[in-house]
Amino acid sequence: MKWLATLKEVYSDIDDKDRPIVVRKKVRNLYYVETGITAEEKFLSQQAKTNVVRRIKCRYDKSVSEKTNGVEISGIEYNIIRIYTNVGKREMELSLAYVD
Repeated sequence: MKWLATLKEVYSDIDDKDRPIVVRKKVRNLYYVETGITAEEKFLSQQAKTNVVRRIKCRYDKSVSEKTNGVEISGIEYNIIRIYTNVGKREMELSLAYVD
């Protein structure tokens, strides 16, 4: 894999003034290759009211999920929208959108 990103765990917590906050904690480094977005994926993401801006391919990892993980690339944080897996090649593709 060519580039380096940071895999983060996303969870809710309460700050010192009892307000809910979203915490993003580093889990590990993630090596990836940029694959680009297809027109079909862009169309499907707009129908689902999400805006996929990046798609990356990385090694297969069962612990990564859409709800509990996020990715940081070059200081920009992304949410994982979809995960496509290819178990035979031990790869998975992550569709990413900006954090709201």
